Amino acid sequence: MAYPASGQHLPLGEGELLVRRRRAMLAERLPGLEEELDALFDTMDDGQTSLLCIDVDGIVLFLHVGVAMMDELFGCGLWVGMIWQRQMLAPLGAENCHAEPIHAADRRQAATLVILSRGGQATMIARLAARALDYRAELVAQRARPPVPLAEGPELLAHRGRIEIAERVAGGDAGVAKSLELARRLASRNIPILLIGETGTGKEVFAHAVHALSPRYAGRFVAVNCASVPESLIESELFGYQAGAFSGGAAGGYRGRILQADAGVLFLDEIGDMPPGLQAKLLRVLETREVLPLGGDVPVGVDIQIISATHRDLEQSVQAGLFREDLFYRLCGMRIGLPPLRERSDRLALATRILAEESAGMASLAPAAATALDRYNWPGNLRELRNTLRVALALAENGIVSREHLPAPVGGWMPQRTVLGERDRLIQEIERQRWNISAVARKLAISRNTLYRRMRGLAIDIPGNDTPENLDHDQT
Repeated sequence: MAYPASGQHLPLGEGELLVRRRRAMLAERLPGLEEELDALFDTMDDGQTSLLCIDVDGIVLFLHVGVAMMDELFGCGLWVGMIWQRQMLAPLGAENCHAEPIHAADRRQAATLVILSRGGQATMIARLAARALDYRAELVAQRARPPVPLAEGPELLAHRGRIEIAERVAGGDAGVAKSLELARRLASRNIPILLIGETGTGKEVFAHAVHALSPRYAGRFVAVNCASVPESLIESELFGYQAGAFSGGAAGGYRGRILQADAGVLFLDEIGDMPPGLQAKLLRVLETREVLPLGGDVPVGVDIQIISATHRDLEQSVQAGLFREDLFYRLCGMRIGLPPLRERSDRLALATRILAEESAGMASLAPAAATALDRYNWPGNLRELRNTLRVALALAENGIVSREHLPAPVGGWMPQRTVLGERDRLIQEIERQRWNISAVARKLAISRNTLYRRMRGLAIDIPGNDTPENLDHDQT
């Protein structure tokens, strides 16, 4: 919350009008500063952090205060319009207060940014925020100047690549775009992320995008599939080993996947398949931020962002004793669900984009083929969509993909045995959950209404008391 100036709290006697005038003068040198300060505080606000902006004469023009610091700061007499005096905040401790200059486009100091933080990170936050404001001022100045061609350099290409990754993942689906922005914000604070979704929904691609858009983009993205690594090797794969730790190992030892991800992102795919014995060791790494390679006796510090993914119901695995409860809560700082392709609003746009990628822009979809792709249920999700379009391209000779080029069951009627097989599997799951429709929907990672529609399409009788209203609208 920003506290506006109030004349009765201005010892200079200049009044609220003069503060407004000074803000206007500062805005001429740093356009949009007030909005940027609001956005910065929204990003860093944890209740224990406060932000001040002071003009070149030392007058506090903007003040954002964390909830937990209100009484203490205002008790020190800190208000908008006061002359900034560092000793006023001496009770907070020098390590909790840091000031950084903010420069205008002419590279001359225009103001000072002060960060107060009980977490002992005031210096880091202030420097990062001041650099962001300096960078923004330069961008604003560049927009005011006539455009000049930019040289294609590695940094620019890398930046464009990161933006393209985000656009590819989000596509045209507002829900996925919102989830990606949420994950980016979580990663900026090093909060563990657990991705859930059906097989083929693009969990690893989503994790790649989070890495590219997070402050850790310069570090490595290291992926480990916990289901594909043999149980006898997964410990050495994750933690590494010293030279001579065991016979058959590399002569110089091996730097495990966790240490390879230092300063970057470690993606643990199919985390629900991690052996129980290894779960305790991973938990210790997450708690201590140290790794002890096999055969070693000195732990090695590591700084990683954890993103894990699973198609399993980890809470059920916890209840069944197959997954540690304490590890589950360590990994699940925030749970983000990725929708199956059948529930995405941009199915056809995704199909068109993938077709362009696979054909180098030389192929297009006939209307009937586009309709078939849009209406298909896609149990294999994005992975099935890409394979389907590859087959269609191999069959299409003139660059136009028609419905007959789409493999069954996408392009034609689904064979009866496939429908019956899906019906039998769904009935088995419903009976396993004792007709608890909510539990079945959670297990399948779909909404209740989507499940009811699927039951109706497969001729599964719906109990009268459980029939939902307005079945034409999904509920998330």
